[in-house]
Amino acid sequence: MEDKNNISTNLPNLISGIDTLYYFYESNDLYDDFFLNVLDQLEDSKGRFDKRDISYSNNDLKVSISNQVFEFNGKAQGFYWFTHLDNFLTVGFKDNLTNRGLNDIQIQFTAVGIYTLGIKALLRYVNDLFKEVTTDYKPITRVDLNMFIQSDLSWLDKDMFVSRKRKYTTHLKEVSSKYRLQTLYIGKEPFLLRLYDKKEELKNSKKNELMYEYFLNNGFTKEDDIFNLEFELHRKYLKTYNIDTVENLLGHAEKLFKESMNAIRLVDLSTISENAVNTMNRYKAETHPLWQHISDSYKLKDFLAVDMPLERLKRKNYSYTIEDAMKEHVALARKFYVHGGLVDEQFYDEIQEAFEKSLEPKYDYFQKSVKLQTVYEDINEPIDLKELNDLELEKYVKTLELKMTNPDLDIQLLIKKHQLAFIELEHRGKPVQQEFPF
Repeated sequence: MEDKNNISTNLPNLISGIDTLYYFYESNDLYDDFFLNVLDQLEDSKGRFDKRDISYSNNDLKVSISNQVFEFNGKAQGFYWFTHLDNFLTVGFKDNLTNRGLNDIQIQFTAVGIYTLGIKALLRYVNDLFKEVTTDYKPITRVDLNMFIQSDLSWLDKDMFVSRKRKYTTHLKEVSSKYRLQTLYIGKEPFLLRLYDKKEELKNSKKNELMYEYFLNNGFTKEDDIFNLEFELHRKYLKTYNIDTVENLLGHAEKLFKESMNAIRLVDLSTISENAVNTMNRYKAETHPLWQHISDSYKLKDFLAVDMPLERLKRKNYSYTIEDAMKEHVALARKFYVHGGLVDEQFYDEIQEAFEKSLEPKYDYFQKSVKLQTVYEDINEPIDLKELNDLELEKYVKTLELKMTNPDLDIQLLIKKHQLAFIELEHRGKPVQQEFPF
């Protein structure tokens, strides 16, 4: 456990950042057609399941926006909510005649988007997705300014803080018959401080691997404690600082974080008399060295420097949809019909039979599927391309393409593997469209 008395001589490593960002887009005159198109896609997606009498959940329904795929989350507060297929962001759309006091497009950045692509890349990416139906005005609704702290802060409790806020919530965890702080909340919406054990939160989280990769890349260790200190700031509070848009926020985030640290202070109670500790005079205690260190260290230059090229982002999320497949089938059927072929039910029965036969394994299917799954998950795993049938090889090519813009993977290795697989496909007389310029 960290020695709170020596914290001034053992100041912890820190990572500054923005942990959450929500904002609106102002829509333009083209939005109405765009919104209706999204609803049409949603109904078509439902219809494909209904026609086959197949049950489905919300995330089975998908729509395409600027050639990027989004999964349906459901409807709430008048908005139809969708999550980007690669989980970079969540977006809500509403009818522009409903609830006119709100803008029509609401954006929520996810941790996956923020910590792999960076805030600037995400903003540029989303601007590009909706550029045809929006203006440049992006009013902010919520931001969480945060600092990751490589230190055990379980010794803290609410009585060590001085604030005008009257609402405190703490959660303790029993460790070796003793209790240690796990989470601390001070304040409430629209201004809230949250301090919690980040490693504890990540134990059962899907973003565990992503966050530890981020921590290691920024000088933290996996073995030592990690706490997160964040200020949740909503639009009502931000407007008191004349912060209205995303651009305003990014330009004033560092100052805003420091102001928040002053509004809620961790104090050194040893700097006042014992009689004053439990009185209103506690505010006269000096700011704790740890708190001062965190406040002075909040800088966003490195955080905002993470900026992936837009072209790489747009490639990753391409999906071959049922609409694409139907267009190609219709084109082939028309070609067959023009050359005197009979396009009827028997024609499609024979295609289905040929398709199912193409899936039959040449040897132990279970052994091959396990090996293929390993290859798909681990790009370093070798694969004998000659062992794959045509369908498996095409799937392997597409899998490599989907991994292309993952910043955690070896892109050069992926490119080399893709080239070899692509050459093998062409050698078999089954070329596919190469989506990555090498």
